[in-house]
Order: sequence, then C-alpha cells, then structure tokens
Amino acid sequence: QALWEGMQAAAQAYDVPIVGGHTNCHSDYTALSVAILGQAKHLITSFDAQPGDMLLMAIDLRGQPYKHYPFWNAATTADPQRLQADLALLPQIAAAGWCQAGKDISMGGVLGTALMLLETSGCGAVIDLDQIPQPANLDLLAWLQHFPSFGFLLAVQPSHVEQVCAVFAARGLFCGAIGRVDESMALKVRLGSEEVVLWDWAEQPLMGFG
Repeated sequence: QALWEGMQAAAQAYDVPIVGGHTNCHSDYTALSVAILGQAKHLITSFDAQPGDMLLMAIDLRGQPYKHYPFWNAATTADPQRLQADLALLPQIAAAGWCQAGKDISMGGVLGTALMLLETSGCGAVIDLDQIPQPANLDLLAWLQHFPSFGFLLAVQPSHVEQVCAVFAARGLFCGAIGRVDESMALKVRLGSEEVVLWDWAEQPLMGFG
C-alpha cells in the first residue's frame, strides 16, 4: 500500500499517468519493475560522449538528505509545476543540439554514474572533485554517494557549455563543469594537487557494456 501511494504521488507530481502493470507475489525477493513509454525526437544517450567534451553536473541543491539514507530529496516538497519544468530542460537542450550524451545521477552517485557513462562511450575522463558543488550539511565523501532526485551528468562540447549552464541557472539549478572527457580508458579523480585512477577499463571492465 505504501509503494502504491508513493507511485500515485509521484505520478501526480510529474504528470506521468500510470496505465497498467502487474506484481508477482511468488518471488523470493521483493522488487518493483517499471517501464516508461514515450516518444523523443532527440536523444541524450549513454553512448555518445566524445574526447574533448566537458562533463557538466546539473543538480537541484534545494533539498535535504532523506532520513539516514544516501538520497538527496529535492522533490517531495517542491511545487509539481516546478518539477515538470525542470525536467523539460533535458529535451530542450537535446533539441537545440547542445548535448548528445549524458546520464542521470543514480545509485552510484556522480562518480559511479560517470563510470557507466564513460565505459559505454569508450572514453575516459578526469574529474576535479574541487569543482563538485556540495550542500553545507554533507561532507564530500557522503555527498559523492548520494542519489539526487534531480541530478544529471552531461557530456557537452566546449562551444555549448555556456548555453547549457545558462538554461539550468535560469531555473535556479546548479550546472557547471566538473571534468573533461579524454581518449584514455580510465576515470581519474583529482583533489587539490593529488590525482588517482578510480577505474581503468583496460584492466577490468565495469559493466561490460563498452
């Protein structure tokens, strides 16, 4: 019942109708699967990041951690019209030709999301941790592990960075460069003067989708 009530609340907030589905009460684990149907004229995919692209982090910082979980909640107390208009920015920048590659920041946090995006695109990158915005009430390590309700990692050509950042800023959302895509097959992270390899796909695939 709690799951259903949460689904109904989200469907109303984002104006996405629930048209059907089913549950399986005979599984030995509890799970919820969702399929979303729609039509898009322009896509932001996980496969098209290119060397030389800037990695932009777009995120809604107007939120709070949800209880003791690594979830950044900027949705459940926000105005539904604002939520819908914020999400509409993604197809807007895709239609303008300003961004062809990106991924929503999910359970892997911003670094895990970057790993998935870069592996499927066959690229590497350097991410500067000093450039990642963070809430005042979370330290960097905790923040890097958070799943935000509105957060995206976008691979954008340098010539379009200013336009993309301005679109998000106009709605009170942070968008800024945190790294650059390169031709390596590794993700490096930098903090101050230190730089280390977080993952090297030449040595070990992450998901095997490259």
